[in-house]
Amino acid sequence: MILFVLLRAIIGPTVIDRLLSINAISTKVSAIILLMAFIRDDYGFIDVAFVFVLCGFVGGLWILRVMTPGDWQLRLPGLGGFEGDGEEAASND
Repeated sequence: MILFVLLRAIIGPTVIDRLLSINAISTKVSAIILLMAFIRDDYGFIDVAFVFVLCGFVGGLWILRVMTPGDWQLRLPGLGGFEGDGEEAASND
């Protein structure tokens, strides 16, 4: 199954296709690591799987940041001053 998803990562025309396939590969590998931990009764592999999942998540965020154009400003309508434009929040004390 990992080879089919890898093929999708290579063929995928968009960045989102590649990102989803890389996330699927990291999920499948972490599931294999967890199955190895269960079969061997060595639960130290759980930490390895957890670190692998976190690295996959950070790698996915990095891919989105590098490969997608545009700015990454937080814009929430109706919450003035939340965007970090330098305004100090007034205290009602």
